[in-house]
Amino acid sequence: MKREIEFKNFSPAARLPELIESSIARLERHAPDLRDDAVMLRLVVEENATRTLYHVSLTCGVPGRTLAAKTERHDPEEAVREAFAEIERELERHKEKLTHASAYKRPARREEVRRLKAGIEPPPGKRHA
Repeated sequence: MKREIEFKNFSPAARLPELIESSIARLERHAPDLRDDAVMLRLVVEENATRTLYHVSLTCGVPGRTLAAKTERHDPEEAVREAFAEIERELERHKEKLTHASAYKRPARREEVRRLKAGIEPPPGKRHA
């Protein structure tokens, strides 16, 4: 996974780069089937000194889609955790869409649709609204 990490207007504490590296490793585990050179990760952490807010912008380019998350928090570690959690959720949704997993998640509904197509009436009390 290609990565670009940028800190603006502040020097990060020792824990923040460690947190970022562990979050990237967890994100790589969520995308084992994607080629390393096909995934680009860009993280920008910026401090707003007047309000002591940290803006975190995380962009992940995967084949066929660009995933993005932005957060603002007073704690930079919390903001980074939240941004990575959002990217993980978006990556899971993207993988499900690629594999058409949503079509396999509801076997009862699929069975009912098959029966309706075949012209067979479902058992009483089992009909969905």
